[in-house]
Amino acid sequence: MEIDHTQPFLEPPRGFFSSLKYLGPGLILSAAVVGSGELIATTTLGAKAGFAVLWVILLACFLKIAVQLQYGRQAIAHGQASFSAWNAGKGTRLFGLHWSVYFGLIYLLSMLVGQGAVLGGAVQAVQSKFPNAHTQVVAVAIAVALALLVFRGTYRHIEVLATLFNVLFTSLVLYCVFAVQRTEFAFGWNDIAAGFSLQVPPGALTLALTAFGITGLSAGEIFVYPSWCIEKGYAAWAGPRDGSPEWAARARGWMRVMTYDALVSLAVYTVATVSFYFLGAAVLQPQGDVVDGGNVIGQLSQMFISVIGGETRPLFMVGAFLVLFSTAFSNLAGHSRLWVDFFGISRICDSSNVATRKRLLTILAWVMPVFWCLSYIVVQKPIALVIVLGISNSIFLLVVAYQALVFRYRNTDPALTPSRGFDVFLWLSVLAIGFMAARVALLTYLGAIRE
Repeated sequence: MEIDHTQPFLEPPRGFFSSLKYLGPGLILSAAVVGSGELIATTTLGAKAGFAVLWVILLACFLKIAVQLQYGRQAIAHGQASFSAWNAGKGTRLFGLHWSVYFGLIYLLSMLVGQGAVLGGAVQAVQSKFPNAHTQVVAVAIAVALALLVFRGTYRHIEVLATLFNVLFTSLVLYCVFAVQRTEFAFGWNDIAAGFSLQVPPGALTLALTAFGITGLSAGEIFVYPSWCIEKGYAAWAGPRDGSPEWAARARGWMRVMTYDALVSLAVYTVATVSFYFLGAAVLQPQGDVVDGGNVIGQLSQMFISVIGGETRPLFMVGAFLVLFSTAFSNLAGHSRLWVDFFGISRICDSSNVATRKRLLTILAWVMPVFWCLSYIVVQKPIALVIVLGISNSIFLLVVAYQALVFRYRNTDPALTPSRGFDVFLWLSVLAIGFMAARVALLTYLGAIRE
């Protein structure tokens, strides 16, 4: 991805409120975050474990943001998307590519399967309104709609749509959290306090690990964040890295704006994630486990029906469709960019050429949903596919976190050295991610991840 340094420098705004009009990359991530992880994995975890693993949900939301910020800092200072930055690093190379790039490739391939959960959830939401509609027909129709929205999408177009898609549904979830307090499913401070016991109930380990990997920022969202920061203009506005005090001042200023962007998105997806979890724990847990299969979305709708009445089922289904569709939309836009960057560093194509890049993004916008369709049509078990997403994210996060340390200690310009507090937070993030990802890898290797 090439930075357009032909445009003039732009002095960064100084205050939070003056920075608001320059936010955007984090809002795209929020649209991707508030999706299958929250609607399926988080509520299902709440249904199985009650309030006991609230601590996992909060750690999943808060601990990863320091890694996201380090990736954003790297993008602004060096003007590199994630694949390019990884491939420029020192270390073992295979067929001309840095070893870490292959983990990125494996992740992208797994997403071609796992994203079937997102598309499948949207399919079920449509079929709840039109029960006679064939699964294959609905899946193809949704895939075509996604492609039409993305294949010519500019950054601004994607930013606006991604933000708009999840506003109504998040508002509905927040309303339900307050409304549930007027029902038999009301919860109190003692229930919330039980969520900080640092325990995982028997039978909930797989979902807890999945939730950590897929809720909050996933590996993919952190990985694609530099691309959105570059397309927004942060790196270009800072100017080429010439080592001058003026450049360093601009870069620090846009890093500050990027931090505001990340914190606003953190607030949005944390509120949404915790709201989904509360509803799952308070409303669904007393009613028994959510059973995987063709009616997952229908079962999850019970948490809304139980709170605000059966007449709200159509409203829930519309909201569920929008939030899942927005996730698929954001992921299609982001992952297509990651694939183009991979093709570029692999020398399969010249991704720095604007025309070539646009053509590849167009092709991928049509091809990727085909794989998502096939994945759901063949499996038709959204929870199982979400677990694929979560485990893949947890393992890939280990490499993403390691590279964040490389960016910090090998690539950081001395003039842009962050505070000691940031370094402490970054290390806490990396250690927590490393512990959870290593545990997933170990349990998977031993064949111990089972209910």
